[in-house]
Order: sequence, then structure tokens, then C-alpha cells
Amino acid sequence: MKFNTEQQLLEYTEYIKGKTFGQIDREGLLKIGNKDKGVLGKVVETGFYGYKLNSDAKADFDNLGIELKVTGYVVNKDGSKTPKERLSLSMINYNAIINEEFEFSKLLFKNRKMLIIWYEYIKDINYSDFQITEFQLYDMTPDIEVIKNDFYMIRNKVQVGQAHLLSEGDTTFLGAATKGSKGSVCTQPNSPIIAKPRAFCLKNSYMRGVLRNPNLKYISPVKEIKTVEEYILNKLQPFINLSQADIWKRISGKNVEDYKVIPYQLNKLISNKIIGSDETLKDNNDLFNKTECVIKNLPVKSDLYPIERLTYRNIRLSEFELPWEESQWKVFFEEMTFLIILYEGDKHGYRKLKTVKKVTFTPEEIAIFGQSYNMIRETIATKDVTKLPYPKSFSEQLLEVAPKGKAGARAYQTFFDQDMPKVCFMLNKDFIYKKIKDSSFL
Repeated sequence: MKFNTEQQLLEYTEYIKGKTFGQIDREGLLKIGNKDKGVLGKVVETGFYGYKLNSDAKADFDNLGIELKVTGYVVNKDGSKTPKERLSLSMINYNAIINEEFEFSKLLFKNRKMLIIWYEYIKDINYSDFQITEFQLYDMTPDIEVIKNDFYMIRNKVQVGQAHLLSEGDTTFLGAATKGSKGSVCTQPNSPIIAKPRAFCLKNSYMRGVLRNPNLKYISPVKEIKTVEEYILNKLQPFINLSQADIWKRISGKNVEDYKVIPYQLNKLISNKIIGSDETLKDNNDLFNKTECVIKNLPVKSDLYPIERLTYRNIRLSEFELPWEESQWKVFFEEMTFLIILYEGDKHGYRKLKTVKKVTFTPEEIAIFGQSYNMIRETIATKDVTKLPYPKSFSEQLLEVAPKGKAGARAYQTFFDQDMPKVCFMLNKDFIYKKIKDSSFL
């Protein structure tokens, strides 16, 4: 079936909404127990649009320059939708990318415009019963400068023989996700070190923004800014090497000496005013709608050793239903970038703002995180809190669980009383110190 215009394609695609994959599987691709992740795309391609299966480098709707993508989402308890996974685009050929320019790349050639077919993923039901609910014509153009910047960050790392050090956290929207079976490796140019095969993808966090806000446009208050790191550094630059007291005086007009007790969250109050709060960042810059970035404030000693552990939000028991390899926590740590604002000094209220560090995680570190995740799953399954990944639970441990705030030991006594117990993930100080030392200054 050939479509002469986008309008024709979209009008025809309206008829796919509400159908299950079983209803359009004319070739019987699902009847043979096929569990290939790409089979659902093949069902739509052959059963709905009437195309023959192919591995052509051209876009699926070539005359329109549109690629077909089929991907799932899950419905959260609050009714919001979250993409089940990142959107895979094309394999990264390490030997070819070092000579590629973005404007002439296979990535852009095939994926600039995509027709995304969304279906609701429900655990433990057959592929044939998944229902297609909506579709979007996605155009990369509004975010092209950010994606282009991401492409060159990936390319530049491969050019200097660091394909084995690629991390999805390196980039903003476009990721380099590991691909292939467990243990798969390949060679890379300019280095004897073997690397994991990777594919270009649109990150899960980016796809969440696309799914929830299909008409969202990229608007940056400073046009040159293409990463969240640049945005944050741009905001903080005037305050580098000033004390907390001096910064607070400048931005609020208040003296820290006037407080009976200096607020424990002073660093957070400062960053909220200068950069924006968690609630307002997405309004300040669209980069924060489509990327997984966590801004943290961390007090450190003169050698940058952390005074505190690095904490994240409280965990939810319902987040541990899936195996580690399928979990949203694994995707989060793969894609997430910690931007850590460092305050140096021992005296709270008078520490100096030193710098911002970008921290991402390697596949090996993420695999170790998985051990802590699995310990929580075991805790939930057995109703035994002694199995939680407390500090120093195993020799390689990097990710811990501990009470957040002033909950104390009571957090463990009430662990099973509600979906969100009063505990959170924490990264231990030695590990964060290593990551900070290895990270470049922004």
C-alpha cells in the first residue's frame, strides 16, 4: 500500500486504534510463539500496511521520508503513561561513525520523521492481546540541535578509542544503548579494548516527554544551550567560589546569621532559586521534560571527599515487581545523569560553591546496582527486612538502602505498611568520591 501524502497515511492509520495485534496478524507471525521484540513492528508492517518484510536501509514510507516504529507504554497507578523502554533507532557501526557527519548520517536519514504506533503493555498477557491505542507522527526537527550535539558526543568518544566507556548518561536525548545478547562484544577503532555493541536510541525519559506531550516544542531561553549541564553551569557561574552565606544574601536578601538554626536544606534552597526547583525546571527549559537528570547538592571536604552519602527519592515496593533486566530502575540508572553541585568546607552555611560534576554509570556498575535491586525483591517476597541491601551487605556494594530524613530504625519496622516506605537508595561515599575524582569539571 502506497501513500502519496502524510495526510493519507495518518487518515488510514486512524483505523489501527483499538485493534489488537492478533486482529491484524495476517501472516500468522504471532502464532508460532515468536517472542522477538521486533515482531510487533513486523505484524503492523505486514498485516496493517500490507508491506512485505524487508531489511531495507530506506525509511518504511520512503516516498514520505517516514520510518515506522511500534513501541509500548505502561499505565502507572496514578493513571499517567510511561514508555516501557527506550526507542531503538539503528546500530552504531564504530568503524563507520568516526568518519560520519550528522547531516549525512544513516541515523538522520532514516529516523528524522517517524510514525510511532503506541500499544499498552500489560504484564503476563500474550503479544496478540496487546491493544494499539494511539499513534504520533514524530518529527525530530524541534530537537535537532540537541540530538546533533548528542551524536557528536558519541562519535567523539569512539574516535578517541573510548567506545567501551560510552554511557547513556553522557548525552541528553539521543542515547547509545547496549545491544545484543548478554556478553556480546565487538572491536573498536583506535583501541585494542573490546566494547559492547550499542545502538542509537531515543532515551526512555525523552520518549516519556514525547508520549505525554506530543505537541511539545523545544524552547530554550538561551539558544546555544544544548545540554542540561550547560544550562546549570550557565546559571551557577556567577556564584562559583562564593560561600553559602554570600550567595543566600545575594539571592534572598537574608543573612544566614539571622536564623536561629541555619536551614539544613540551604543548598537546595539556593539551587531552587538560581536554577529552578524540581517542579519548575520543566517550565524553564524543555531539556528537562525529555531527559533523566538529577541535580544534587553535596558537601565535600577540601579533597572533594563527600561528607554525606548521595541520596535519591524514597523507593516504592511496587517498583520491584519486574526482574532487574526489565525494570524501570535499570533504565533509570542507564540513562540518568547526576549533576552534583559541590560545596567545600566543614561549617554548614559557610561552605564555598566549588564546581559541578557530571556523574554517569558504566554497565559494570549498573550490574552491581542490580544486586541491591534483587535483594529488595527478595525482601519483599519473603517479608524479611533483614535481607535489605544495608551498607556493606556484600563486598562490591555501591547502592545501599537507608532511612531518609528523621525516620530512623522505625523505617524498617514499618517497611511493609505502605507502598512507599521511609527508605531510599543511597550511593556510598567511597563510590561517589571515585566518580567525582574521575569526572571532569564542568
